[in-house]
Amino acid sequence: MASSDKALTIDIVTPQKLFFSGEVSSIIAPGQDGLFQVLKGHAPLLAALKNGKVKLSLPDKSTQSFQIADGFFEVSNNKAILLTEDVS
Repeated sequence: MASSDKALTIDIVTPQKLFFSGEVSSIIAPGQDGLFQVLKGHAPLLAALKNGKVKLSLPDKSTQSFQIADGFFEVSNNKAILLTEDVS
Protein backbone atom coordinates (compact mmCIF):
# COMPACT_ATOMS: atom_id res chain seq x y z
CA MET A 1 0.00 0.00 0.00
CA ALA A 2 1.43 3.37 -0.98
CA SER A 3 1.68 5.97 1.74
CA SER A 4 -0.58 9.00 1.41
CA ASP A 5 1.09 12.30 0.54
CA LYS A 6 -0.40 13.91 3.64
CA ALA A 7 0.02 11.00 6.09
CA LEU A 8 2.44 10.01 8.78
CA THR A 9 2.44 6.74 10.70
CA ILE A 10 1.90 6.23 14.41
CA ASP A 11 2.22 3.31 16.79
CA ILE A 12 0.46 3.57 20.17
CA VAL A 13 2.11 1.08 22.50
CA THR A 14 1.41 -0.05 26.08
CA PRO A 15 3.49 -2.54 28.10
CA GLN A 16 0.87 -5.17 27.22
CA LYS A 17 0.37 -4.66 23.47
CA LEU A 18 0.46 -2.59 20.32
CA PHE A 19 -2.85 -0.72 20.70
CA PHE A 20 -2.94 1.13 17.36
CA SER A 21 -0.75 1.25 14.28
CA GLY A 22 -1.54 3.10 11.09
CA GLU A 23 -1.45 6.19 8.92
CA VAL A 24 -2.85 9.48 10.20
CA SER A 25 -2.97 13.00 8.85
CA SER A 26 -2.83 14.68 12.29
CA ILE A 27 -2.08 13.80 15.92
CA ILE A 28 -3.19 15.92 18.88
CA ALA A 29 -1.70 14.82 22.21
CA PRO A 30 -1.67 16.10 25.83
CA GLY A 31 1.90 17.22 26.51
CA GLN A 32 3.08 18.12 30.01
CA ASP A 33 2.97 21.80 28.96
CA GLY A 34 -0.33 21.58 27.06
CA LEU A 35 -1.84 20.12 23.91
CA PHE A 36 0.29 19.89 20.79
CA GLN A 37 -0.39 18.86 17.20
CA VAL A 38 1.82 16.95 14.78
CA LEU A 39 1.41 16.86 11.00
CA LYS A 40 3.46 15.23 8.23
CA GLY A 41 6.91 16.80 7.97
CA HIS A 42 7.06 17.82 11.66
CA ALA A 43 10.54 18.44 13.04
CA PRO A 44 11.89 15.67 15.30
CA LEU A 45 10.26 15.91 18.72
CA LEU A 46 10.39 14.05 22.02
CA ALA A 47 7.73 15.01 24.57
CA ALA A 48 6.48 13.83 27.96
CA LEU A 49 2.73 13.22 28.03
CA LYS A 50 0.18 13.60 30.82
CA ASN A 51 -3.18 11.89 31.31
CA GLY A 52 -5.62 13.05 28.65
CA LYS A 53 -7.14 12.51 25.24
CA VAL A 54 -5.20 11.73 22.07
CA LYS A 55 -7.05 12.58 18.87
CA LEU A 56 -6.03 11.05 15.54
CA SER A 57 -7.31 12.43 12.24
CA LEU A 58 -7.22 9.69 9.63
CA PRO A 59 -6.57 10.16 5.91
CA ASP A 60 -10.24 9.33 5.14
CA LYS A 61 -11.28 12.43 7.21
CA SER A 62 -12.58 10.34 10.13
CA THR A 63 -11.19 10.69 13.66
CA GLN A 64 -10.35 8.36 16.52
CA SER A 65 -9.83 9.40 20.14
CA PHE A 66 -8.22 7.53 23.00
CA GLN A 67 -7.77 8.29 26.69
CA ILE A 68 -4.15 7.74 27.77
CA ALA A 69 -2.16 7.67 30.98
CA ASP A 70 1.19 9.43 31.33
CA GLY A 71 3.75 8.51 28.73
CA PHE A 72 6.16 9.67 26.05
CA PHE A 73 5.80 10.71 22.42
CA GLU A 74 8.44 10.77 19.70
CA VAL A 75 8.22 11.78 16.06
CA SER A 76 10.97 11.68 13.44
CA ASN A 77 10.91 11.18 9.66
CA ASN A 78 7.07 11.01 9.59
CA LYS A 79 7.02 8.12 12.07
CA ALA A 80 5.49 8.71 15.52
CA ILE A 81 5.58 6.45 18.55
CA LEU A 82 3.39 7.04 21.60
CA LEU A 83 4.33 5.01 24.68
CA THR A 84 1.85 4.96 27.57
CA GLU A 85 1.07 2.84 30.62
CA ASP A 86 -2.63 2.57 29.71
CA VAL A 87 -4.96 3.49 26.85
CA SER A 88 -8.71 3.12 26.40
